[in-house]
Amino acid sequence: MRNIQSTLLYNWFEDVWNKNDENAIPKLMSDEADFHGIDTDSGSKGAGGFKLFFREFSRQFTNIRIDVEDVISEDDMESARTVIYANHAETGKPISFSGICMVRVEDGKIAEAWNSYDFLSVHLQLGQRLVADE
Repeated sequence: MRNIQSTLLYNWFEDVWNKNDENAIPKLMSDEADFHGIDTDSGSKGAGGFKLFFREFSRQFTNIRIDVEDVISEDDMESARTVIYANHAETGKPISFSGICMVRVEDGKIAEAWNSYDFLSVHLQLGQRLVADE
């Protein structure tokens, strides 16, 4: 049986997100890390760039909890299947959505991350209408 609590990704979601500890970001992510699938607006990299995303997401959503349902780890790669629960700060509406994060680990820290989360369902849960460009 896998011990998901011993993985870097489990600790990432637990310490950074569930404990709302921004100071854990540079402890678990390298200063040069690349991340894909999330928007920082500035194109910044590394722990400093991720802090921008963390702050913006935490501004838009409160009571964030991320359940790590499973983690697979082999060599320098880990992948986690997660469910995010939060409240939309502006409306108070509860939302939940799932996603997968895959990371490459180097020297015990996240060196590169690929994120695939169902942000479309967030917009739909909030009643936001998306319009395609014409």
